[in-house]
Amino acid sequence: MQIYFSTVIRDAPPRQGGELVWLDWQARQIKQRVPITATNPTLEDPNPGSSTRGGRGVQVLDGHVIVASYHTLKVFDRALVHQHDISNPLLVGLHEICSDGADKMWVSCTALDAALQIGLKDGTLLRQFWPGEMAECQRRFGITPLVLDKRADNRTLFVKGTRYKSNRLHLNAIAMWQGEMYALLAKQGAIMNLDRQEVVIQAPALRGGHNLVIHEQGIAAVNNTYGRAILFCDLKARDVVRVIKLTEFPPVRALLRWHDMVHRVRRALQRVRLYPNTPPFPLFVRGLSLLDQQLFVGVSPASILCLNWQQGDLIDVYSYSHDVRVCVHGLQAVTDV
Repeated sequence: MQIYFSTVIRDAPPRQGGELVWLDWQARQIKQRVPITATNPTLEDPNPGSSTRGGRGVQVLDGHVIVASYHTLKVFDRALVHQHDISNPLLVGLHEICSDGADKMWVSCTALDAALQIGLKDGTLLRQFWPGEMAECQRRFGITPLVLDKRADNRTLFVKGTRYKSNRLHLNAIAMWQGEMYALLAKQGAIMNLDRQEVVIQAPALRGGHNLVIHEQGIAAVNNTYGRAILFCDLKARDVVRVIKLTEFPPVRALLRWHDMVHRVRRALQRVRLYPNTPPFPLFVRGLSLLDQQLFVGVSPASILCLNWQQGDLIDVYSYSHDVRVCVHGLQAVTDV
């Protein structure tokens, strides 16, 4: 089994802010890794947090590995030799991506609260969803559409956050099920069917979540990023039906023990202004890939947990870094070589 994952490194210089990594899971061997930076256009990012740094969503498509940077889809071959880049003036604040055939990719543009279908040959915009412009979101969440010139190059306009709106949806993950597009609206704690313009599930536990993977039976898995758990939502029953708390597993608690103590000390120092920035959160859960009964979950410090998602058991843990600033972001497991 091969795993491709991306990382983001908090507080790192933007050009050293993360990687794309190829891991042979059985051999526990790193086969290749390459840096991922947001260039062309290059961004000046004063935010010491992740912001524009590193890689985001990852998809393996035929003989290629595609990873999102802040504003670009970067295409590699399976050995992580760079092939070419794809961008578009509306690719802003990319998070998760979702393949849609051999020549199309869906991307979540979180800064714009948009889900866009992009042609992989030239970055052409093929389809688009803007939930903030949908009556369902405006009524349910009390939001107004983002004021945006969709014909302009927006890729450098949102870096400092000056144009972020307090009523954002924070659309950060997308997935297809039964031919329809679903999105995670993290700020509102909701999963929405974009084709039907309908909120399917809204629950407090989904707020601040990340990643959206939907099993063929209609069970959606979502990372509860700060709650250190995996949520399972039944799209037919329209409810959260199960929770796997990662801290219930002894190996995960062992991974956390030192980092939790250090985090508490740093938070105390931050409150009295003796620690400069918001300290990185240990067991920050991002990255999710479903392969048969195995669910692969990314966390910080950069590690991958392998779960039997149906039985709720932890099968294995792989640690890539012991630095809590380094977090897995995008993740996909594949069985072919």
